[in-house]
Amino acid sequence: MSSNEYVSLPMKKMPPTLEQDNKMDDIPTEPIENGDYQENMTGGRSPTGSTRSQSSGFRESPSLTEPFPKKSECLFPVLAMHICPKCEEIMRYPVQIKACGHRLCYGCYKNLLSGPAPRCPEDQMELEDKVPDTDTALNNEIMNLQVSCRNKEWNCKWEGTILEFQRHLKDCEFTDILCVNDCGAKFQKRFLQKHLDKDCGKKIISCPYCDDRHLREEKKVHLEDCPKLPLPCPNKCDKKLTIPREELEQHIEADCPRTKLMCEFEKLGCAHRASREKMQRHYKNEIITHVKLMYDLMTKQKGLLDANDQRLNQFENIMKEQNKRIGDLEKIAHSQLIWRIEDYTRKLKEAKAGNMDTLFSPTFTTSKHGYRLCASVCLNGDGKGKGSHVSVFVSVLKGAFDALLKWPFDYRVTFTLLDQTEDVNERKHIKFSIKPNPCPENEPFLGRPKLEKNASFGGAKFVKHDEIESRNYIKDDTLFLKITIDCDGLSEP
Repeated sequence: MSSNEYVSLPMKKMPPTLEQDNKMDDIPTEPIENGDYQENMTGGRSPTGSTRSQSSGFRESPSLTEPFPKKSECLFPVLAMHICPKCEEIMRYPVQIKACGHRLCYGCYKNLLSGPAPRCPEDQMELEDKVPDTDTALNNEIMNLQVSCRNKEWNCKWEGTILEFQRHLKDCEFTDILCVNDCGAKFQKRFLQKHLDKDCGKKIISCPYCDDRHLREEKKVHLEDCPKLPLPCPNKCDKKLTIPREELEQHIEADCPRTKLMCEFEKLGCAHRASREKMQRHYKNEIITHVKLMYDLMTKQKGLLDANDQRLNQFENIMKEQNKRIGDLEKIAHSQLIWRIEDYTRKLKEAKAGNMDTLFSPTFTTSKHGYRLCASVCLNGDGKGKGSHVSVFVSVLKGAFDALLKWPFDYRVTFTLLDQTEDVNERKHIKFSIKPNPCPENEPFLGRPKLEKNASFGGAKFVKHDEIESRNYIKDDTLFLKITIDCDGLSEP
């Protein structure tokens, strides 16, 4: 016999009439609420007495997640054949035990299999390891039972079959649901719109004043800062007047008639304080007082101005003198050069060997726009001092401002060999000074340069070699030569 057919147990032949015998041999029966009897094992009779044919079940695992009514929700008494002996509720997807023919809910059968030694709750027959297929015919009968909505206590009037029951609960206005905005509220579906319109804190709403969009639960926080929120004047200048928050400060500062103000002549000495609407009366009544304050101020200011004029005149004279001194200092700031000559010993040897006769200093000027000069030194001497003395010379170079200078050049030139003794008071510098003679014969030396530089002039016997080594003129193999031009700069541009 296939697993999807009903199982019928052997039955004894019934007596001719019910009066002779009121029971069916070997087939247990039980009363049902309407007074009829049902046969426990088979296809036998339907609750109405009609014969129900055996039919195939379906093999797919049924879904147990959909809502299913309780027997208490049926409109009429439930037949015993529709009740599961395990859970004692209406059978959901009934399956038939092959060994004994009893029927159980699909879910109850699975639960029994999950325990130790699964057996039929009616006769303790051992269950197969595999859940039988659903009894489609009996399942169809059950799905057509009449039930009421489980929200009947909330006055839901719906009535229909169990098949329709599942579809109805999805649309029932009395079913409890959670808010679609996840605010956590639970209510009946019929109150959803009311909840969204008035209570849901997670619904996005628009501010009626500034059109800002925010959650309803943030409304209070938003209104505390909303720039467009109408507010009354804090001075209560008009009970009916409301002003946007962003304009309230401007109203108080510029328009509110009750804002307290100080008199405009406060800085002159008037300490009167009154509301804006009363201040005009003060100005009108105190004209003479305010004019007197202004007169006193003007008198005081005139005295200060006169004193400042005197001080300005003094500073102007001082500035003229200082500018003149600065100009003179600028002209003579570059009138000297201190020339650092290093490696004296080596350079002297090279000079004696004839490899380096003359050393040239960096160029310098007598002032910012004065004569441009260059010094030179022959460590082994030149002319009459060759081999015994150090010779020093100076040359006039072509400069950018020669056209503005006095020619020929006739300023005294002083050469000074600086003593490097640590005690300043013990120092004895060696000086040599020459005053140019601006005669025609000296034009190549003192005239305005036509080439890059003029011929040099100076002293061939500036200082003896022995004298240089007698004191601290040389220190760390370095000597310092100072060249000074006695030019005050006043004759220069």
